[in-house]
Amino acid sequence: MARIDWKRIPRFAQLPVRPGAPPQSSWGVFGDDDQLGCLNFLTPEGVVAAAALVKKGSVFRLDAPIGFAAPPPIRQPVRHSIRDYFDVGFSALDDVLDNYNTQEGSQWDGYAHYGRKRDKLFYNGTRLDEIKSGPGGKLGIDQWKNKFVGRGVLIDVFRYCTERGRVPDPLTDESYSTAELKAAGREFGAELKPGTIVLVRTGWMQAYLKTSIEERGAARRKSIGVERSTELVEWLWDNRAAAIGSDCPGVEPTPIEGKGILHHRALFLLGLPLGEMFDLEELAADCARDGVAEFMLVSAPLNLQGGIASPPNAVAIK
Repeated sequence: MARIDWKRIPRFAQLPVRPGAPPQSSWGVFGDDDQLGCLNFLTPEGVVAAAALVKKGSVFRLDAPIGFAAPPPIRQPVRHSIRDYFDVGFSALDDVLDNYNTQEGSQWDGYAHYGRKRDKLFYNGTRLDEIKSGPGGKLGIDQWKNKFVGRGVLIDVFRYCTERGRVPDPLTDESYSTAELKAAGREFGAELKPGTIVLVRTGWMQAYLKTSIEERGAARRKSIGVERSTELVEWLWDNRAAAIGSDCPGVEPTPIEGKGILHHRALFLLGLPLGEMFDLEELAADCARDGVAEFMLVSAPLNLQGGIASPPNAVAIK
């Protein structure tokens, strides 16, 4: 992890810095060949400071079980089988995952997940022909190895709104406003600082797990999320957020459609990782009990060369 000169990072209103780059993009801020985007905000000093947040040794796994969101609306469901080698002389068992898609459940979207259709460009001007499976490709999820460690905060906006009489329906395409996110952060002590990994509890995961199998396809197709707005990404960028994850399928409301979608603003323009379908329920309950909404977050995405996305393999440690 390289040191970062915070004074040289432009404000959102000063973007872009590269001539010809799209408006509101960070292309060139971290160099013309950068593949890390906002993960550059995770520094060695930030890791040390995050480790100091560990006070009681409580660990919370943030990945939902593989296959929990079956049947998925688009991707084929994963099939897990166990291979038995006893009959061929080995006293061993193996796992086999068929049809496994790295975005079937809890996931980080990599920067190669979303590009601009008209010219097939991706974050930092990367071309489609530069993205490929295996070594040598650009924007692979393997670029994130040794990087995704830092201070995390939980913004429990579902709890905040519910306690104030606005009861969101997570199984609709409602939005949480940036003002609500800021207010929830202030109320519960989830302050944004440079290098923060932001987790947002929308209430979707809790609501989804209460639905029947027959209802789950529809529950994936329409869901709550954070608003699609310039105000939101400006707040995240100017506070030097390293990533934003949530407990819903798209971070933004689904279906993901229309102008100014968050996937375009975050992945394509800013290089800001999006985390989807994190299981935040146990962590949220603990934060509500002890009043502490910050923690050390450790995520180890798959070391998959050229990978487009990855399960987060993430834990929050308090």
